[in-house]
Amino acid sequence: MSLGDTVASGRIDSRAVTVALGREDDRSFLVSLEGPRCVGRLRGRFLNPRLYFVEELTVADSAGADEVADSLAAFLADSFCEDGTEILAWDRPEARPVNRALESAGFVVGRSKVFVERDIADYASPYDDPLEYRSLASLGDERFLEIMTEASRGDPFEDMSERDPRADFRELRDYAGRKFDPTWWRVAFRGGTPVGVILPQEFADRDGEGTLFYVGVVPSERGHGYGKMLHATGLSFLSRKGITRYAGSTDTRNSPMLRVFEANGCRITGTQLFYKALKKNLRKG
Repeated sequence: MSLGDTVASGRIDSRAVTVALGREDDRSFLVSLEGPRCVGRLRGRFLNPRLYFVEELTVADSAGADEVADSLAAFLADSFCEDGTEILAWDRPEARPVNRALESAGFVVGRSKVFVERDIADYASPYDDPLEYRSLASLGDERFLEIMTEASRGDPFEDMSERDPRADFRELRDYAGRKFDPTWWRVAFRGGTPVGVILPQEFADRDGEGTLFYVGVVPSERGHGYGKMLHATGLSFLSRKGITRYAGSTDTRNSPMLRVFEANGCRITGTQLFYKALKKNLRKG
């Protein structure tokens, strides 16, 4: 359907009216109508059941761009406010029309994430690493998950103990997809005592590009520089497996991890915004 096409016969309304036309979910494709004409459209998709990404927002040249965009965003706000769904958007010039419409409709930024990259072809850790590493395959799921949960304890951004650790662990495995390998995910030990966890992973849909799903140090071992060491060891592991580019992210408030990225030569590439609709902010119809 092109903008300006006639989508119904007769006059519908003098103002923009948003209509859902999605097949899998009625929020996946929206159109805004003025009379019989399509004057705007919004296409999005759910990255997971509680995270939605706007892929396209287009408004006809002859229409009031802000009014039409606002009507589309307001449709999402009404439903997303009830189920707590977040909308993911980039903090980039090309995304500003989407961000403006979301904010006008009552969405606010609840959190944001910094994304980084670096070339890791032939990368080797610059640190003298005294730790010993054992894999998920050798430790088994229960022991590995126990240590990973302990490493996350007290972390305001990744505290698994406050959620369902097993569900989170399954979600990570599912995200790894066909490239999941239990010999890649590691626990670091010092003299038999767990120090931290790293989860090196090649992206399921990108050959030669990988990340560290998680880097964590157990509470009793924090403050000794193990974070940057574990991160660098994970990058070295990925490089040895033929991964040439690393991409990572963290909450913009996570100062320790941001320092790790800087220490290990990672370059900031952008920021993602996570919008939530607050009921008190919703516009009255």
